[in-house]
Amino acid sequence: MVKLLPLDEARRRGAEVGIPREWSSVNALRAMLNYPEGAGAVAKLLTTLLYKNRIEARQRELIILRIGWRSGAEYEFCSHVGVAKRIGMTDDEILGVRDPDRCAAFSELDRAILQMTDELLDGFEIRPATRAILERSFTPEQFVELLLAVSNWRLFAIFLKNVDVPLDPGTPGWPEGRAPASTSSASERP
Repeated sequence: MVKLLPLDEARRRGAEVGIPREWSSVNALRAMLNYPEGAGAVAKLLTTLLYKNRIEARQRELIILRIGWRSGAEYEFCSHVGVAKRIGMTDDEILGVRDPDRCAAFSELDRAILQMTDELLDGFEIRPATRAILERSFTPEQFVELLLAVSNWRLFAIFLKNVDVPLDPGTPGWPEGRAPASTSSASERP
């Protein structure tokens, strides 16, 4: 139903709603630009979360990778493996989001961020124990950003899965050729 716009058309529509040319060229936005005003609004939030952030890029990438893995959104997960590597995350940290309880590279705060992500994927509230760790570690401004990050990349996972956006050229598929076995439950381990 939703097709990728031709590159020139995506760039034209992107320019009309203030999306940078390079962003209008990626498959996710080439699909989203079927609704230019919506794509423009999403791109504005995305720009804020990526470039005007108050939390560490590594913390944001833990959220994105966990959502991508849990949802089985190959585009989201695989695109952000590259981002995570560029900001210095190790393979253990990146692949650890598949099974956070077994990843020795994660701190208590990392686990709380991943737990918060799971809790918000499974429902609408963060458990008090998870919230307590987050509130000790983040300012109110940062806490709001955490919530917006989960919401934004959950939105992207929903969009990417339901539009079946293909990977951009040059983006490798699932690491180790291993996709999630199921996307139905956080307790299921690959």
